[in-house]
Amino acid sequence: RRAFDERMDDEWRRARRAGTPLSVLFIDVDDFKAYNDTYGHALGDDALSTVAHGIATAVRRPGDVPARYGGEEFVVLLPDTPLEGALHIAEAIRQRVEACEIAHRVSVHGTVTVSIGCATASPPGLGGAYGLLGAADQQLYKAKAAGRDCVRPLAHAAAPVASS
Repeated sequence: RRAFDERMDDEWRRARRAGTPLSVLFIDVDDFKAYNDTYGHALGDDALSTVAHGIATAVRRPGDVPARYGGEEFVVLLPDTPLEGALHIAEAIRQRVEACEIAHRVSVHGTVTVSIGCATASPPGLGGAYGLLGAADQQLYKAKAAGRDCVRPLAHAAAPVASS
């Protein structure tokens, strides 16, 4: 996580200098505690590895940075990526995880799914790198509140916030 935080700071400064957008995806494995309680931690670790692989296969550009953030949370840093591009990658991740068809009988979806919060800003929008990360985290909670297994975006230039 420390390496991710350092890279986040570096990419924020680079985006500020270049005037380019920076996007972040905040990803959470839906109902993962229930998965571990039902199937055990060994299968939980296997499920997390499968999710990580799904993320890695959807994030292909050399400068993009996927990372495990903690527990069942992952983040993806997408330099020089506008909202549309970030949403395309987020949806590809969601679909790849869903296509793995990892059984999860406690989930309403019946399989392991992910919720994804997406935020895009052009510096100095959102008050810095961690404002951007916090915005993606807020959008993640909106995705969970919307029933999970979905993507919720937020775009921010330097002026008013446009949300969908």
